[in-house]
Amino acid sequence: MENIITIEKQKDIILLTLNRPDKRNALNPELISGLQRAIDEIKEMPNIRAVIFTGAGKAFCAGADLLYLENISRFGDAENLEDSQRLARLFQEIYLLPKLTVAMVNGPALAGGCGLALCCDLICADEEQAKFGFTEVRIGFVPAIVMNFLIRRVNLQDAFYLTVSADILSAGEARAFGMVRHLFDTAQLKSKTLQFVEKYLNQNSFGAMMQTKKLYQELLDLPLADGLDLASRINASSRKSPDCQKGLRNFLDKKPLRWRNL
Repeated sequence: MENIITIEKQKDIILLTLNRPDKRNALNPELISGLQRAIDEIKEMPNIRAVIFTGAGKAFCAGADLLYLENISRFGDAENLEDSQRLARLFQEIYLLPKLTVAMVNGPALAGGCGLALCCDLICADEEQAKFGFTEVRIGFVPAIVMNFLIRRVNLQDAFYLTVSADILSAGEARAFGMVRHLFDTAQLKSKTLQFVEKYLNQNSFGAMMQTKKLYQELLDLPLADGLDLASRINASSRKSPDCQKGLRNFLDKKPLRWRNL
């Protein structure tokens, strides 16, 4: 399908849209491949600093496509593993992408669609239309891949509850669990999300933000002593970075600094 993913550039920001509105942007092999191609392209764009993921129409991503579910019910063991690993690789690449990533959730984000949103650094949601939930167990499926990203966003007891109950949350409830950062009304979702991203890019060093993102992700997997050793080395090396030198100089001279214009 052509244009299954659409890309809109706004200066150093890309708005990446899942474009299967008639299927509520449900995941299928074509959409997964389209997302992977888009991520591969964005990784090679040094001037892009942020990526906003959203869905066309009334849904963000409603999980797996029904035809896709029917097909995988006939897969053999090797085919199932290969298919699962393909989705896991995509989610990992989005999670590790060295850009500021934001899910702009305009409607339901369910099962794998909720996992896709959680791969992003931050989530902004339509306060009326957005819904979140891990509904896999309702059909006897295990939310295995998405759980890796959920346990990095909410506390472990809440992660267990959300995946075992299969409850569908409103945007406000998802925010209370710590999944969502900002809620905006429907008419202003896009403009407010863009303003939110632009604020970060203007006030903060992009290089320092990406170093912070990488360190945060690494610390999650390290014992305290190893984490402190890694953090000490990064702290020391960052002091000599061009961005830190420039930032300190402007701070000490009491000069305003707009990083995005540098």
